[in-house]
Amino acid sequence: MPKKINKVSNELWIGASYYGYAPKFKNTISRRGKGFSTGFGTSHIMEDMLNPPPKEIRLDWDGEGDFYNAGYAFVSSTQGEFIDMRVNSVHNRQTLTRLSQFILLPIFLFTYLIIRLTRDDVPWFYLHPVELGVFLVMLLLCFLEICRPIKTPVRFHHKNQEVYVYHKKALYRIPWKECEIATMYAPHHVGYGSFSDAYNLNLWLYPKHCVNDNAGAEPVALNLVTSVDGHADTYIYWEYVRRFMTGGQDAIGAGNEQKQFLFYPTPASSKLKDRAIIWAILPLFFFLLPFISPSQFAIRFNPIKDHWPEDVHKWTGKTIDWH
Repeated sequence: MPKKINKVSNELWIGASYYGYAPKFKNTISRRGKGFSTGFGTSHIMEDMLNPPPKEIRLDWDGEGDFYNAGYAFVSSTQGEFIDMRVNSVHNRQTLTRLSQFILLPIFLFTYLIIRLTRDDVPWFYLHPVELGVFLVMLLLCFLEICRPIKTPVRFHHKNQEVYVYHKKALYRIPWKECEIATMYAPHHVGYGSFSDAYNLNLWLYPKHCVNDNAGAEPVALNLVTSVDGHADTYIYWEYVRRFMTGGQDAIGAGNEQKQFLFYPTPASSKLKDRAIIWAILPLFFFLLPFISPSQFAIRFNPIKDHWPEDVHKWTGKTIDWH
């Protein structure tokens, strides 16, 4: 996947066009303090500023339904007056699992087969301590992936025109007109061996918006979503949020719900034979789910979750703690 960024000058880079939009990235290092570093060190932070003021991104879609479905993939829940949007560490949780699947597992299988095909004194159903160790490391990495704490989502409140963030024990209450959101070109991303462009959608957390005095002295970039080999996901996420904060619930076409994840066959939904087949494969599905989609498995089944401070429930008027 080749890099597609066009470096017009040191202060202006232009990204490739996706869905009809080619972002212009400008160096914003002067407004980000001294505590944030990218792959350029501390000389450049190349960003396409989206808010404030809210910048409308016109994306070319075949239909609005496709856009809403794509944006809803990042949603934890919609509650009428506010929506909860997951952060990147929650919906993009797969690094350790993919390391096990695509690097350690092939090495393990190759070594396992070579030893047993070239030697007659090694049983097929016996694992050498080294082989067993590699196998256990693979399982451990997958386990750690799933059991990392689930972070609270970002709460965008349309009625209050505020954004609530709970990040590393610091609670932020940010007026929407002061909420800085930008797509950042991310040269430090390791996807595809760093041969491809990557982009982060960052929400910048400033100490002045922290209400419990747990913030540091420098602004912090909270990564909402990372998009590799194209910036489409960052702008889908942003445009979904912008439409909600501008037009409320009707602007995003979603009801008050938490997304359905588990499906159980019912008499009304299928015939007896079909239900029997589905019930038969459900155990296999749930066994493979942590390896197929670590993020979805962890969101639903990981009991280790961060929770909103009580102050947030008072601000919103509802006690909602979905992830």
